[in-house]
Amino acid sequence: MTETEMILTVQSLLGNDTEATEEVVSLYLQMALQKMVDRLYPFDDTKTSIPERYQMTQCELAVRLFLRRGGEGEKAHNENGINRTYGSVDDEDILSRLTPFAKLI
Repeated sequence: MTETEMILTVQSLLGNDTEATEEVVSLYLQMALQKMVDRLYPFDDTKTSIPERYQMTQCELAVRLFLRRGGEGEKAHNENGINRTYGSVDDEDILSRLTPFAKLI
């Protein structure tokens, strides 16, 4: 997918959120990319991209990061009958799908 296609995918997943501008979504895609690169290449600081097969996972992680903004690390929240609790905001359920790369020295 091209970056434009990824931005459109994230915007589609977010629906009609007016704050999901191209610039904002691009930033969240970059944050998701960094988290994924750190997981995929734990011993190689030179890598800056991910394999194509993980691009949809990057979009999914960007959506989650976007939707959680303003409430990062929230442990409990109750307002007008809506309850939120984030026991863990490490996104391990998404990141655990990634298989880290390693090489012999």
